[in-house]
Amino acid sequence: MIRQSVIMTGLNLLSLPQRWGTALIDVFGVACVVAVFVGLFSVVASYQALLVTGSDDSVLMVMKNGAEAENDSSIAQDVSDAIVTAARAADPAVSVSPESSRLLSVKRPLNHDFVTIALRGVGPHAAALRDGMKLTSGRMFQSGRYELIVGRASQKQFAGLQLGSTLHLADADWRIVGVFEATATGVESEVWADLGALQSAYKTGGKVSTLRLKPTSATAAANIRERLKADPNLGIDVQRERDYFQGSINGLFRTMRFFAYPVLLVMAIGAVFAGLNTMYGAVAARTREIGVARSIGFGAAPVAMGVLVESVLLSLLGGILGVVVIRVALNGMQTNTNFLGDTQFAFNLIVPPALMLQGVLWAGVIGLLGGLLPAVRAGRLPIVEALRDT
Repeated sequence: MIRQSVIMTGLNLLSLPQRWGTALIDVFGVACVVAVFVGLFSVVASYQALLVTGSDDSVLMVMKNGAEAENDSSIAQDVSDAIVTAARAADPAVSVSPESSRLLSVKRPLNHDFVTIALRGVGPHAAALRDGMKLTSGRMFQSGRYELIVGRASQKQFAGLQLGSTLHLADADWRIVGVFEATATGVESEVWADLGALQSAYKTGGKVSTLRLKPTSATAAANIRERLKADPNLGIDVQRERDYFQGSINGLFRTMRFFAYPVLLVMAIGAVFAGLNTMYGAVAARTREIGVARSIGFGAAPVAMGVLVESVLLSLLGGILGVVVIRVALNGMQTNTNFLGDTQFAFNLIVPPALMLQGVLWAGVIGLLGGLLPAVRAGRLPIVEALRDT
């Protein structure tokens, strides 16, 4: 049976030049479905690599209770002091970084419009809580002075962030004195300033948006969380940095699935019908050959299998074409977007091999569905009726 199936598949493939038009439509339709699927979810995968993979699982984030983003959080000075006191009581060697997050309007040269990126006020321990962060040019800002350092990704994507440039913020001129990188994490999309200088310029007193805590051990982290949650008067929420970003990514996944899946479903149905048309045409064109094969001993199952395998192979070809095109077009491309709120992130798109494989597998499923009914028809053709076909 296997040998007969291989022979029938080979004969079917040899006849493709006679019906190349419908075959190309089938391949192109599947390629479009796979390209859209892989392209859309590559954006999510890129965001996940940027924010979640680049976050520190050992760092705790403390924000105001109910705040969904750092820009929405505001923690008063006395509450901040109480948090630090409680954290150090549980772990005397804990690293603490109080931070203030604001929005900074910058221009996108390619789009000729303005977007907002994160302007972060930080203290002396903030850099130590970001793995791989280092200055690549210039110097660190000085405490109390209106000076900025910018992330490498922001500098590449947005105008006016070059070393030595001046930004006008809160009725004052701020000079960019340094550029930093942070191993391709979301931090590279930010602009940093001295926390005290930023609080003074924006007249926020001692308020901060977030406190980042890095305990010395997992046990110490659990003790800190327990101690902070035990005091309801603080009005705060404590979570791991990675959980914070993963929650944002999960929301993006839900939104993407809500809008993308109906579109992909319609496209996939169209591709299945294109496959049905192609394979029904193949069966009609080769009815006499099928009859001859059946008359010399080929079984119905090998005949049907030959049609089904051809359909799957054409779809797999379309799937491979789709992922190759998306890989060449998108992988490594620099872009920026604000999927997670008001803050713009600059990042490089990645097309993960696992997602490419998933796209090709879905192409195979489309081919299987598109070839199933024509395969059944081919296998059930009466021998006498097939031999009479002209």
